[in-house]
Amino acid sequence: MSVITVNCPYCAAVRSLPAPQDYSPFYVDCDRCSERFIVEPVQNGTMVYRDGEAPCCSDPECRATEMGDAGQD
Repeated sequence: MSVITVNCPYCAAVRSLPAPQDYSPFYVDCDRCSERFIVEPVQNGTMVYRDGEAPCCSDPECRATEMGDAGQD
């Protein structure tokens, strides 16, 4: 299994993660500073965002809300 390496956008700690199977963004909790951040696999590597600073399409919670059921029939 391959791994990706990212740096925490808060404290710059290095974190190795299993390589994702798709391009869906996901949350990571930093082991050093305990802050949550977002990792988004992209075509040429990964994007890393602070929680709350990612565009909606790159934020797992916002993305689920926007792509989910609108409640209109």
